[in-house]
Amino acid sequence: MTQRDGHRSPGRRTFLKIGGAAGVTALAGCTGGDGGGETDSGATTGETDSTPETIVIGSNHPLTGGLSYTGGRMDQAVQLAAMLKNEAGGISSLGGAELEVISGDNEGAQELGAEVAQQLIDDGAHVLTGCYSSPVSTAAARVAERAQVPFVISVSVANSILQETQLNYVYRPQPSAAQMGIDHARLMPQIAADGGIDVTTAGLYYIDISFGQSIRDTLREELPKNGVEVVAETPINFGETADTQVTQLRDADPDVVISTTYNAETVELVRAMDAQNYAPPLLAGCSSAAFNDVGSIEQMGATADGSLATNFALDPTDDRAAEVQSRFESEFGEAFDANVAMTYASAQAIIAGIEAAGSADTDAINDALRSITVEDHIAAMPPMSFDDRGENENALAPLFQVQGDNSFVVAPEDYAARSPSF
Repeated sequence: MTQRDGHRSPGRRTFLKIGGAAGVTALAGCTGGDGGGETDSGATTGETDSTPETIVIGSNHPLTGGLSYTGGRMDQAVQLAAMLKNEAGGISSLGGAELEVISGDNEGAQELGAEVAQQLIDDGAHVLTGCYSSPVSTAAARVAERAQVPFVISVSVANSILQETQLNYVYRPQPSAAQMGIDHARLMPQIAADGGIDVTTAGLYYIDISFGQSIRDTLREELPKNGVEVVAETPINFGETADTQVTQLRDADPDVVISTTYNAETVELVRAMDAQNYAPPLLAGCSSAAFNDVGSIEQMGATADGSLATNFALDPTDDRAAEVQSRFESEFGEAFDANVAMTYASAQAIIAGIEAAGSADTDAINDALRSITVEDHIAAMPPMSFDDRGENENALAPLFQVQGDNSFVVAPEDYAARSPSF
């Protein structure tokens, strides 16, 4: 995979221990467990006191490579969640124990997802999070399961991660591909119709890996239930141009083209559409981050204006969410988009699990995650709680609309920042 966004991060398998003053490479007041030993579960304990001084979160994200711009900011979201918890006094159920974040670079490569997960565990992580790319998260999840270390997915939608194999240490706060497709098929045609665009046919454009395939499969099933026939399916691989796919979509003449890809492939779709002077009545995205990224929106220009996309979202109705966004942007000087918001919310679930466990023992943290309800989070969805497979029972993918140079939640109404505009 080539680097597409110019982001510069630490190199392959570089592990960043976050400690000291607040900042990109630090968290206020974190200790390294000085003088302590490790239990069989990896929990750090003091020599004379069983209460740990530090709880370690292992962050497994692409810090270099083609996904590094998003992956680096996701890692920073984990850092910020720990930073703010430490500033508020640490883990109260553990006498103020502080959180430490150690970070590993998976480069967006499946084999490194497993390798980094194991290294983070070996380096003392009590709980893991990651990994953005679904194949990478799948590999990391298997390692966490074997080691019996809780793994809270930051962002990865493929159904197969949790639904093909029973895993007892893996949790997904975000909507799965299935839920993402259900919410998109329900919300997008409704909002389009309210705006005067009758959507009865759809063309699918998706990245040809488990992430895109999972959502394609759900849209195949859910769109017809909502009166929309799928008339074209056009996969794309990393690094390809979209000229052939756009020709196929233009020939099928759907009412809406739905993109399910990473940023670069959606931007490439729009480039090819512009080159062929093709514009469907509606452009949409299902778990397609480009429609929530201001840089990608700028690249897509007027063609993307008015697009409808389901994705994760920062709750625009919550003042605390706005405060987190402001702190992130001032702390790291980076944009706070949907993937970053969901990663922060996933870190909030981890912190809630540690608080509920009142322990550094990985099984205790796992038991707490299995049973808690996380009400205090910044994502645009109801309180999080996990079913027997580790899926969030209340996961929601709200609908955004690109309006000008940004995107805004427009449905459901409870989380809407703006009204739709066509």
